[in-house]
Amino acid sequence: MAFVDDADVQIHLPVDKIRVEEVPDDLARAKEDSERIIRGYLAGIIDAAVLALWADPETTPAQIRAIAGRLTAALLYRLRFSEQSLDDPEYAQTKYNEAMKMLQDIIAGNLIIDGITDTTQFDNTYFEPNDNSDDPKFTMAGRY
Repeated sequence: MAFVDDADVQIHLPVDKIRVEEVPDDLARAKEDSERIIRGYLAGIIDAAVLALWADPETTPAQIRAIAGRLTAALLYRLRFSEQSLDDPEYAQTKYNEAMKMLQDIIAGNLIIDGITDTTQFDNTYFEPNDNSDDPKFTMAGRY
């Protein structure tokens, strides 16, 4: 199931150029691709159990739907209009850049996702041995 519904994608596409109901197969593939990209970027930041809860548009936070909508729109627009030029369409690139900026903001902690109070940070609790001290975890001479 995708992070977004058709309306989340259409809002980022000019209706005089692409209507999502006219490209159902391409839309489905673009939704899947955008979901994979988002999950890949957020895998080390957001707990896997939380990511697994995002099963459909209703359970996906608004910020993630906004990112997925932009990514899906960019992929669709690029696919539709790439035949007209060897260069990527500027509109598709703009939407892609917006989505990637939002993902980078989540990773940097500048964009907070609704319903997520804490993101995974790799601190000393992720390493063994763990005595919660600031001492080095590994030394050249020592074995634990």
